[in-house]
Amino acid sequence: MSTFDVSVIVVNYNCHTTLKACIESILLSKEVGELLLVDNASTDDSMSLVEACTDARLKIITLNRNIGLPAARNLAASKTKSRFIAFTDADSVVHPDWLQDPCSLLEKHSEIGAVQCKILSFRNPETISNVGIGLNDLGYYWGMPKESLNSYRHILFPIGAGFVIRRDAWNLVKGFDSFFFVGYDDIDLGVRLWLSGYAVMCSYKGIVYHDGGHLRKRRGIAPIFQFYSMRNMLYLWAKNLQGRTLAKQMIPFSLLIPFMAFWRFRVAGLMGVTSFLTRAPLTITKRYEVQRLRKIPDEQIVQMLHRSGELPVQIFADSFRELQKHIFRGSSKSGKL
Repeated sequence: MSTFDVSVIVVNYNCHTTLKACIESILLSKEVGELLLVDNASTDDSMSLVEACTDARLKIITLNRNIGLPAARNLAASKTKSRFIAFTDADSVVHPDWLQDPCSLLEKHSEIGAVQCKILSFRNPETISNVGIGLNDLGYYWGMPKESLNSYRHILFPIGAGFVIRRDAWNLVKGFDSFFFVGYDDIDLGVRLWLSGYAVMCSYKGIVYHDGGHLRKRRGIAPIFQFYSMRNMLYLWAKNLQGRTLAKQMIPFSLLIPFMAFWRFRVAGLMGVTSFLTRAPLTITKRYEVQRLRKIPDEQIVQMLHRSGELPVQIFADSFRELQKHIFRGSSKSGKL
């Protein structure tokens, strides 16, 4: 019998080297009532590695096309009725007790919507992989000693490598926004939880080991990820920020957005801007849904957005600094010639 009523969701896409260890580690957790594994139309043989599993808690959903990470997670969640829904990535391995403390926090504190685990590096378990952006600190990033995080923290958003969300919070915000497809979907979920009145916490006791290098190698700087990065960044701002925040942060720079997109991501960036603009009706609809549920002003989360480096002004400023360095570096080389 599980201590808590938890459904765990994992989405696989060509994770041959990590999937089996991930699934085996999850099934060691007594809190797991069911494990839904969604295969997002993988083209490798990763799913063959779990076919021999006889644990009745494992349920496999096979898709014939890649519908994106957020949509796949939403699909799996729609098939569960548990009080808590937990997510981890197919390139992660979880500690047997990874769910105990996050679920305890959710059970004791109804104002908390989601709790993220302490995510350590799979390759170097003594260091942090990524814990996220905190409310009262500068955040915890890859390579920091695991002892750096030794208390509970409010964070901006739960990282998909390992977190638990309560059912009522999930239903209220309608889960992930599938339009993101890949990237920024977890930031968006966290922002919407905060705006709708729920806090997001990080547990220093629930442990997940994440192979972040595996994801970075797969993504690299592929144009498809550059496209989604640019499009999703604009979408995140437009649907979630209040009008006065957009007026200060984004509108003054709106004519420079194509320049910023090209400078950061070249043609893929411009395509991302075009995709965002052509989907204005969707953005307006989603914006209405978010603002209708709003219970707090932007000021309460702007500090965390600032520390995440995701405020529009910061993105523009970083782009101009990069351009300035590039120009002066070029001038310096020209002078030497």
